[in-house]
Amino acid sequence: MNDREWQPNEAQPGELYTPEGQIKAAGAFARGLTHADPRGRTYRRQMQRTGLLFVAVAVAVVVAIALVTAIF
Repeated sequence: MNDREWQPNEAQPGELYTPEGQIKAAGAFARGLTHADPRGRTYRRQMQRTGLLFVAVAVAVVVAIALVTAIF
């Protein structure tokens, strides 16, 4: 098995907690971000929408808390 085929979910138990395992996981993550596979592109777009929704909700909560504390 070479580094191009390595996936974090196929790792040996505890491998992600070693420095080598963390480096491999970071490399796999970076390859996933830069890979031009159309299937990955749609998945990334869905995850970006979810992330933006969470950011919008967090901003709305902060604004609501600021308004409530300003009023009372």
